[in-house]
Amino acid sequence: MQQKLHPVGPEYFNDQDRDYAVEAGVELVNALRKLGVDLEGIGVSAPCDRCSSVGYVLDLGPVEPAQALKMAATINGYAEESNRLRETSSPSLKRQRKRRAKNLNATL
Repeated sequence: MQQKLHPVGPEYFNDQDRDYAVEAGVELVNALRKLGVDLEGIGVSAPCDRCSSVGYVLDLGPVEPAQALKMAATINGYAEESNRLRETSSPSLKRQRKRRAKNLNATL
């Protein structure tokens, strides 16, 4: 006896792994754009038989070395500024560092 097959809708073709990869890509692009870095040509690639990767991957697109260096400098600049602001806005961290240094010197 043959099983009765019911019609499908668009959800039949949903791919949760790909959707997850797309969401991750959107988050990455938007986070980098906040820093003034734009990854043109970023995409999502399906798993391939020859790859060591198991799932979908984000392709960062065609990034030339000079562009990569500029992006890295921009990101590093923001990271340094963030660290500087964190250190100056937190006097308790300075006190903790001084105490640690004092304790370290006392044990030497």
